[in-house]
Amino acid sequence: MLNNSHLRLSTYQRFIYFLHRYKSSDSIKRYDDYNYFKRSILPTDHFQYSLPNLPIPKLDLTCERYLSSLKPILNNDEKSFEQTRRLVKDFRHGDGRRLHIQLRQKNQANQHTSYISTPWFEMYLKSRLQLILNFNFFLIFPDDQKELKPAARITNYIISSVRFMNSLRANWLDPEVYHLHPTKTNTEQFRKYLRFLPKRVSSYGAFVQNAYPLDMSQYDRLFNSTRIPKHECDLLVTSHNNIRHIIVIKNGHYYKVNILEKNGDLLSAEKIASIMKYLCEHLNEEENPYPLGYFTADKRDRWATIREQIEALSQHNKQMFKEIDSSIMLICLDNDDPSKLNKSLSKNQRAEYISSKYLCDNALNRWYDKSFNMIMLSDGTLGLNCEHSWGDGVALLRFCNDIDKDATEHGKVSASHYQSIKMSAHDYIEKLEFKLDDQLKNEHNISKQNYNKFIAKLNVKVYQETVLSKNLLKSSELSPDSIMQLGIQMAYYKMHHRFVSAYESCSTAIYKHGRTETIRPVTNETKNFIETLTKSNDEKLKKQLLKNASDKHQRLIKAAAAGHGFDRHLFALKYLQQVENKENHLHPLFTDQSYQLMNHTILSTSTVASKHILVGGFGPVVDDGLGIGYLIDDDHCGLLVTSYMENESNNFIEAANESYKELANIIKS
Repeated sequence: MLNNSHLRLSTYQRFIYFLHRYKSSDSIKRYDDYNYFKRSILPTDHFQYSLPNLPIPKLDLTCERYLSSLKPILNNDEKSFEQTRRLVKDFRHGDGRRLHIQLRQKNQANQHTSYISTPWFEMYLKSRLQLILNFNFFLIFPDDQKELKPAARITNYIISSVRFMNSLRANWLDPEVYHLHPTKTNTEQFRKYLRFLPKRVSSYGAFVQNAYPLDMSQYDRLFNSTRIPKHECDLLVTSHNNIRHIIVIKNGHYYKVNILEKNGDLLSAEKIASIMKYLCEHLNEEENPYPLGYFTADKRDRWATIREQIEALSQHNKQMFKEIDSSIMLICLDNDDPSKLNKSLSKNQRAEYISSKYLCDNALNRWYDKSFNMIMLSDGTLGLNCEHSWGDGVALLRFCNDIDKDATEHGKVSASHYQSIKMSAHDYIEKLEFKLDDQLKNEHNISKQNYNKFIAKLNVKVYQETVLSKNLLKSSELSPDSIMQLGIQMAYYKMHHRFVSAYESCSTAIYKHGRTETIRPVTNETKNFIETLTKSNDEKLKKQLLKNASDKHQRLIKAAAAGHGFDRHLFALKYLQQVENKENHLHPLFTDQSYQLMNHTILSTSTVASKHILVGGFGPVVDDGLGIGYLIDDDHCGLLVTSYMENESNNFIEAANESYKELANIIKS
């Protein structure tokens, strides 16, 4: 029989063994502060195993939320509303109930993912539309304050990007966590406490402290990834081999640049800087007459056919595609019209030109299928054009925040250091050239014409004013996001005297494999406020209605972030009926004019709040709509508005300026 002292010794030994194994397994990889960011106390995947599953809303609540959001955009059309109400009632008790039960059963059997993950991926990958303007979006870093030469700046961002990648893959990158009270939980002490919680419960340990770990499953697609065009449905491909190279595009030519040693370590900063100095300042070949970037900007089925034809010509072409697809990342070095980047231009004029460049201009020098294109203009302006199917703004924003902070605060190449570096091609650069026959050269010209015609109709306008700011709103108990959204609705109402479908994206990354939910910012409360502005001079009433609209918007944000919207639920039910069950009919709810109206998004909106992002934007999602990126800072607010309609962007900017002035006056009064 074992005595108590033996039991105590056995427990102690097991504890020592556990600590030894934990320490040993955690130290297999060699850490150094050049190849990696500062090593996190918590492993990157510490919370991933215990993230909760995205909840499926109750069907009754989804139906109620749908009707509530529909009412204001029907603009008092009671006949249409009653018709939709009857369809919703029938759906709730018939097809909807049956599909909802199926969805729950399917979700229960697939606890490793979310119910929206597969349908949402397919929504992107099955679309046959062009990636540019329809899906890809852009983010631009703040201007360089250190007056670095463009080659020096891009060197620092390449190094920071690889440091991010290495830290991520070594499981040493800080897990992404949303801190409700950052002064209490975004601390070393909090991380040390969580480190000793088992992974299966770690997220719940954070929850009780009002810290919310976010899903990081998308991060794997940041590097060595591309979207490959295929008929009917594209493929997302990530290369996990020991890839050492990036791709640099200049004047439509493709250069394979090895930036890692054979052992996987980064080349020295001096070597990378000398290579980029050569590429930026010395290499200047004549423009490639047949760059494939125009194909990546074309419709997906056409590009799929052409890519197959290019590959069929030779094994050499297949290898060229493989080099680009598998590359760590892709850098675009642009040659620009100096007059368009001149500092003497107005702030808005320069911003409009730059935004167009990052959004869709210069397909000559892009490969829109890559997870992101890091684009540097000739004056050193730097940003990303991002493919959207693989991930959402949370992953891209974290990447941008980290590399901008690292490159700015810990850049390996300074202005004085760069002056002493001699340019050199070394043996690290290899030019990639595709071999095209006459038929494919003709197809190239057609795609170039398609591209030029497509982007010619786009209008981009920028608004930046101090009329409204977070500082103004601090004492008003009004949500900054709700006020920005309200100004957008007011502007459109001034122009067209009606309320329309509006979309605001909200991340559901607090759940495993969460993507986004839609906030529907047009509510009965915003409608009531806007209509009252034109009818009443009662300032007290206006203030109360403004508060009501803001409070309602805040409730919608919280509900959407918790997965309690209606859009994704209805989307999944429709997908289940149409695709998985292969039913020949859809319930009339999904073909109803009201449902079509709700999903014809006139006002597509999104915001980015980060000191590491100067501006972000995207195209309109419908021909008669507006794409609106917005921000509100401590001392100003801003809009980036895109439209396919002549003068619509200009008129909207003017109406928005009036609207934000009205809102500021009400708040100040």
